[in-house]
Amino acid sequence: KIAVNGIDLQRFLRDQKLHAGLLDISYADVEIYSNNAYKGKKTSKIGKDPLQQLQKVALDMKLNRVNLHNSKITYAEADARSGYTGVINFENTSGTFLNVTNDADAKRLNPFMLARIKTSFLGVEPLTVNFKFNLNARNGAFNYSGSLEQFDGRKLDKLLKPLALVHIKSADIQRLDFNVNASNYGGKGHLELYYKNLNVELLKKDTGNLRLVKQGFISKIANALIIENDNPDKKGNFRPGPINLRREPTASFFSFLYKALLDGIKPSVGFSKKTETNISSAVNQIGGLLDKYHKFKASRKQKREAKKKEEAIKNNRKKNLKKTKAALNET
Repeated sequence: KIAVNGIDLQRFLRDQKLHAGLLDISYADVEIYSNNAYKGKKTSKIGKDPLQQLQKVALDMKLNRVNLHNSKITYAEADARSGYTGVINFENTSGTFLNVTNDADAKRLNPFMLARIKTSFLGVEPLTVNFKFNLNARNGAFNYSGSLEQFDGRKLDKLLKPLALVHIKSADIQRLDFNVNASNYGGKGHLELYYKNLNVELLKKDTGNLRLVKQGFISKIANALIIENDNPDKKGNFRPGPINLRREPTASFFSFLYKALLDGIKPSVGFSKKTETNISSAVNQIGGLLDKYHKFKASRKQKREAKKKEEAIKNNRKKNLKKTKAALNET
C-alpha cells in the first residue's frame, strides 16, 4: 500500500520534477536472495547500492519524508562451502527516511539522507538501525549504527550454521552496539558485544552426504583455548570488536552489512586475526593427524576383515577335507 501526500503539482507540470511532503508505504514484503555458490560470471555491485540506484532514476524527485509501516524483509544467502542457505528475517519493520532525493538542487542544499529503522530481528528481538547516506559521494559513502537488546544467541543458528559452519550450543546475548562507516569498497568501525555462557560447535560438510557434521574434538579445543565464555570476562576485562573489512566487488549491499558486523563479532568472542590464523593452523594439523588416524583405523579394519576371510576359507577347507576323508573311509 503506497500513498503520496503534499505533491507540488505546479513544479511537476512545469519542471517534470516530483516534489512531495510525505510518502507512506505499508505492508511491504521484500525478499532478497544471494547465491555465493553460483559458478558463472558474477557481476560487480560497485555503484549499485540502493542509494546509488535512486540517483539513476530518470525522474527527478524529492520526498521530504518516507514512512515505512508493518513491513517484512527476508534475506537469504546460499553458501558454497556448506551447500545450505542461511535465512534471516526482519518482521514488523517500520521506519522513517528523511530527504529522499536525486534532485541536484535539493542535494546542494542538503546532501544527506537519514533513516531510522525499527524491526523485529529473527521475528522476535527488537533491533534499531540508523543510516546516514551521503547523496553526493561517488563511492556510495554511508554510516550505519544500531543496537540489539538481550536475546538467546542460539537463534543466530539460522544464519551462522549455513554461512559460518558454526553451531551455537549456548549464548546469552545481553547487548550488541555497532557503528560503521562504509562505502562501495569497505567498512571501518567498532562493535561492542556483551554476552555470557558462550559455547559453540564447529561444523564441516560431510562429503559423502548433503549434511553438516560436528567436529567434536576440534570444537572442544576451540572452546577451551580460544573462545571466551563471557564478555566482559570474570576479571572485568572487555574485548571490543574492531571492524575493518574490505568489501568484495560482487557482495550485495545486505550481504556486506552483516559481514561487516561478523568481522567485529569475531574478536569479541576471542577470534582475533592472530587466533583465527592459529586455530586454522591447529585445525589443519589436527585434521591431518585425525585423517591419518582414521586411515590407520580403516587399514586395520580392512586387515582384520581380510584375516577373518582367510580364516573362514581355511576353516571351510578343513571342514571339506574332513568330509572327504569320512566319505573315503565309508567307501
